[in-house]
Amino acid sequence: MEMRILLLVLALQGCASPYFHDAGSPPPPVPVSVESWPHRELWSGVVFNGEKIGFTRREVRAAADAPGRWEIESEAVMRLQFLGVDKRIRLRSLDRVRADLTLEAFSYEHEIDGSRMQVSGNAEAASLSLSVKARGSDEKKILKLEKPVYPTSALAFLPLQDLRIGHRARYTVFHGETQALAEAELEVLAYETSPLFEGAAFKVATRLLGLETTTWISADGRPLFELAMNGVLISALEDEERARRTLVEASLNKRDALVDFSLLHAGPISEPRRVSRMEIVLAGVPRGFEVSNPQCRRAGERLECRIDRSAVIPGNDYQRHLAPTLAAPSVLEEIASLARRIALGAASDDERIARLIAWMDANIAKEAVDVFTAADVLRARRAECQGHAYLFAAFARALGIPARVVNGIAYSEEHAGFLYHSWNEAWIAGRGWRPVDATFGQAHADATHVKLIEGESAAELLPLVQLVGRVRVESVAATSRW
Repeated sequence: MEMRILLLVLALQGCASPYFHDAGSPPPPVPVSVESWPHRELWSGVVFNGEKIGFTRREVRAAADAPGRWEIESEAVMRLQFLGVDKRIRLRSLDRVRADLTLEAFSYEHEIDGSRMQVSGNAEAASLSLSVKARGSDEKKILKLEKPVYPTSALAFLPLQDLRIGHRARYTVFHGETQALAEAELEVLAYETSPLFEGAAFKVATRLLGLETTTWISADGRPLFELAMNGVLISALEDEERARRTLVEASLNKRDALVDFSLLHAGPISEPRRVSRMEIVLAGVPRGFEVSNPQCRRAGERLECRIDRSAVIPGNDYQRHLAPTLAAPSVLEEIASLARRIALGAASDDERIARLIAWMDANIAKEAVDVFTAADVLRARRAECQGHAYLFAAFARALGIPARVVNGIAYSEEHAGFLYHSWNEAWIAGRGWRPVDATFGQAHADATHVKLIEGESAAELLPLVQLVGRVRVESVAATSRW
């Protein structure tokens, strides 16, 4: 199975149809409930952009301490290279559900590159309560419920209640990675065979948060094969030994699969950190994607941007960007006191920003290490661009300077193209927002930065996933330098 996946993954990115064929009339559907689920534990190997990166595991069992309740335990373990760094990701979830699969309680743990975040809570008839804990941050939320809510882990079982071709259903789910409610749509599309799995299977599409996953499910409910991100992310049913071996093989892989997949080839642009004006056209931008940049204009699926480093970025909502957040806990004493020491004696916000950038440039290593909070960055003294943006936002807010995290693309001279990137905008009284890039050591960022969205939470960042691997640079011109 895994060799066939590796051989076909690149072809599947463009068009999957040659590998899937109509299997004729499907067998009469036999509803499968969580009580009658015959496969108590399932393992799958995971391939991303042609490289083995890890495995997933799912186990279903009766709750020992709650009669009539069931536990769905899920785990995903991945390892891959990114910008030369060996990245390790482990996601664990435990959902307790009722017999109808509605959510009762949950506990999730996310670990990336040594940083941890825990999400836990419970759901009642009218509300869902949750707690989010990460280094230096502890946030509690209550979400109102208007409909029954399901965990995302239940999406593997809900289609089994009615596998008729053409059947479509919608569910409200709690999405643990973004700590938010979302609408999921499940649709049974076809009954097919393929050389990628044994026998015939129902083709089921799951649409959630703007993304679509296609799963081929056997008549007895096993997820035989799955495609996501337009075929770039693949998982296939395997035994435990083979799935675990996938992770060992991933540790030996030195190809930078993430950069290969996400890089937007362009240029060359000489001295990109000195560009003050740039015109760029991006093609393949989904029509539903909302761009938060007044310097960009939509034309169908094209985005035409004229980035001027000296332009005033409008907006009067700066006050809300003074508040501490989960990612940027600016009231944490170790952050606030350090910010004050760095800025001691500075006479203006311009000088305070310059001091913060200079300190970070000298003290925080620029490595592709993911974090959840600014406190993670201070502990490790290293982070990727998002971590730099979290820490700058926390520092600036601690000094009374409104700062927000923005996300988009910026030019990389090393890779001869644009990479997805996070930086900041800081509010300067009387002059509006100014782009600031702590990763590049820029108190005023260059014009190769193309802002696409604003936000620092996982829910706010998620729309970018729609672009990765799909958008390309149609044209680019750097017109002047300072």
